[in-house]
Amino acid sequence: MKRFTKLMLALACTAIFAGMFLFVGCDKDEGVALSGTMTIVLDGKNGTIETVEADLSAFTTADSAMDVIEALAAEKKMCYKGSEGAYGMMLSDVGVYKDGAETYIVSQNDAEGKYIYLYTNVEKDKNDYEGMTTVEYEGQTLAESMNSISSMSVEDGAIVYITTIVWG
Repeated sequence: MKRFTKLMLALACTAIFAGMFLFVGCDKDEGVALSGTMTIVLDGKNGTIETVEADLSAFTTADSAMDVIEALAAEKKMCYKGSEGAYGMMLSDVGVYKDGAETYIVSQNDAEGKYIYLYTNVEKDKNDYEGMTTVEYEGQTLAESMNSISSMSVEDGAIVYITTIVWG
């Protein structure tokens, strides 16, 4: 009986160790390569609206809208300020480069209760609660995003509309 118990214990330990290493070689989902473009709209609510088209050929479905913004910032097409939080990047200022200088179009102002707000046309990112706000952009109704910019999907034809909303 002791021999049987030792054998079962050895088999159980082997199974546990095998299970621990089962997924060691797996990487993060690589995603499917994308093509086409997405549009990022910056609405400063003061009559200033800037649009930036992003070529998606260097991105996959595993990337986020923030990955696209970071690539555009590296190319000096967009600029942003923000901080990393529990849900990813929390944008505080977003803009474009004009004549080589950062020009912020959308900025939050905590003292005024003005915060950056995101809208989208991507179905899986749209919020759908009663009373949700929407914006119109080029004949499309964009819904509030239920995701942070770091979790928003990237796909051909996607629109990410960045503006502000006043709470308080």
